[in-house]
Amino acid sequence: MLKLRPMSEQTRQSPKIAAAVVASHVLASLKGRPGSRPRRTAIRPCETLLTTLIDASLGSHFDSRATVAAMCERDVSINDIADFYVPTAARRLGRAWIENDISFAQVTVASGRLQEMLGALVRANDFVSLDERAAPNVLVVSLEGDHHTIGWKLVAVQLRRLGACAHAVLDIKPHDAADTIQQASYDLVLVSSSRPSVLEQIDELTAVLHDRMVDVPPIVLGGIVVDLLEDPPDRTDIVAVTNCLETALSMRKRKSTAGL
Repeated sequence: MLKLRPMSEQTRQSPKIAAAVVASHVLASLKGRPGSRPRRTAIRPCETLLTTLIDASLGSHFDSRATVAAMCERDVSINDIADFYVPTAARRLGRAWIENDISFAQVTVASGRLQEMLGALVRANDFVSLDERAAPNVLVVSLEGDHHTIGWKLVAVQLRRLGACAHAVLDIKPHDAADTIQQASYDLVLVSSSRPSVLEQIDELTAVLHDRMVDVPPIVLGGIVVDLLEDPPDRTDIVAVTNCLETALSMRKRKSTAGL
């Protein structure tokens, strides 16, 4: 029997708070390196630089590249900015909003700026080029009813930093998601959700996929729903329930490297 962890009264009363927790939780899970490299030890961000970053994201003018350059001048590496400074700043912004220290508009704009900053640290690789045919091709899906505005962008950026080609479809019906999955050769599908009821939508999605496809890509479930499920669902259509992107990528279909 699948058990659910109770949500706080505040989260139940406000879908916006749930969305903020999703963004914060996704940011908190954005760690790691490509599988060929060892996991790095977490650092403790400098409080002065962290405050500067948060203030910049909330300011009237924000230049992502200039902010990255200024932090690098203080001997902060690009990897540390992406893996530790940005996630910590996002968590504090979310906490400040929940405690009514800043407005929803402020946290939305600031989080978007942090995402923009992450984008300045990676090259766009939405499409697989000839020399990247072995890169995992990943589709991030939020099914109908999950309105993600920030989290999916951050997941896509981090997937690219991990060497994957990332795409996304948002607030989409299961049948329409199946159409998208069928049209491309995806090695992994990440379903991000804040609602346990997504399991019913995944049932619908996988039923359509198995009816249409011989080789259905693995499906990993993530998002705030991970914290709402006491026990992992006992089912064969979801290969993992996790917010660790390295774990998720380890579940992907393996491509043949013959001829590369």
